Amino acid sequence: MGSLIHIVICDDGPDYREILGTKIERCLQDRFCTECSLTYLASIDSLQAHLQNNRVDALFLDVLLQDENSMNWSIAHIPFQSTPVIFMTSFPEAAYNISETDCCYYLVKSHIDEVSLTRALQAALQKAAGGDTNLTVVRQGNANRVVNYADVLYIETFNNSLTLHMANGEKTSVYSSLKDFAERLPLNFLRCHKSYMVNMNHIIGYAPHAFTLRSGSTVPIPPKKYKQTVAQYRAYLENLR
Repeated sequence: MGSLIHIVICDDGPDYREILGTKIERCLQDRFCTECSLTYLASIDSLQAHLQNNRVDALFLDVLLQDENSMNWSIAHIPFQSTPVIFMTSFPEAAYNISETDCCYYLVKSHIDEVSLTRALQAALQKAAGGDTNLTVVRQGNANRVVNYADVLYIETFNNSLTLHMANGEKTSVYSSLKDFAERLPLNFLRCHKSYMVNMNHIIGYAPHAFTLRSGSTVPIPPKKYKQTVAQYRAYLENLR
């Protein structure tokens, strides 16, 4: 991905487009630590022209556009595994043929909140990145970077800033609280300390009071939470069988 996430909102309601655009910008800033460029369109014709000449990382598409069903149009004009499409509607009955589309998420307009919007964007960005559910986009300084969660050994936090320690020895800095960032991490990440999360797939052992990783690094475990934390790790291993 480039330096920006390219978002298109295609809806024939100008006020709704602006409101949704503001929500998307805030969500990407707060939840994904990245920024976007927004394009507002109001018709299928303008959308078709835009898709021919521009990269789109996520398309928010209203199901009913000027009395035309955009799902029917998308089946014929948006190739599968190409543009990540998030369908939206105020009339769920109009989405009768959603199973025939290459839809990565579906939103009912009256129910769009921070949680559903975060999930929709995550699904779209994962598809744009090639469908790898371990991939995410984080902002590092003034640039954006694609990070593979599988390559993260552990995450360290200090003063509302995170350091992602990577398997290749590199470090990636992200401005976020650990609590907020943890909400979009895969289940193999364990909050083992107030200042650390560890990727359990990289642990090779533990002893009072730390996990040892394949890289040779250690991640601390508070003495008071040692038994509980180790039990969580052992339960994770059991569930892998």
